[in-house]
Amino acid sequence: MITKAAIAILGLCGLATPSIATEWINCAAPDGAASIDLLVGATDVLSVAGMTITVGDKVWATDPAYGPGDPVMVGQGFEDAETLRIDAVDPGLTARIAELRLFKTAADDAAPIYGGTLRIPGQGAWAVGCSGP
Repeated sequence: MITKAAIAILGLCGLATPSIATEWINCAAPDGAASIDLLVGATDVLSVAGMTITVGDKVWATDPAYGPGDPVMVGQGFEDAETLRIDAVDPGLTARIAELRLFKTAADDAAPIYGGTLRIPGQGAWAVGCSGP
């Protein structure tokens, strides 16, 4: 005979939902002067779960879990078969903190390769190469 506890456990198992896998894309200038790290979801659409931006001693982060720094948010993001574009904004949505513009390509079934520019208004612009999913 099935007990009430077993019925409750089976019911809770039915409420479980799949988790979204995430992976980091790490982009940096060749001289290390600036970098941006993006935690992206493995979904059919661009989903940025977190980010950390660094230039010199200045750091911005979407969450303290991703590193120390001033707060920043994802302002907009766009991805198609050839490009990835992401803007970071201040929490008040009044100023753009960073602009990431990447081209991407892949050989056959290999992971994409990203390269492009990172612009941080008032700080500079850099060519960046990226590693990640």
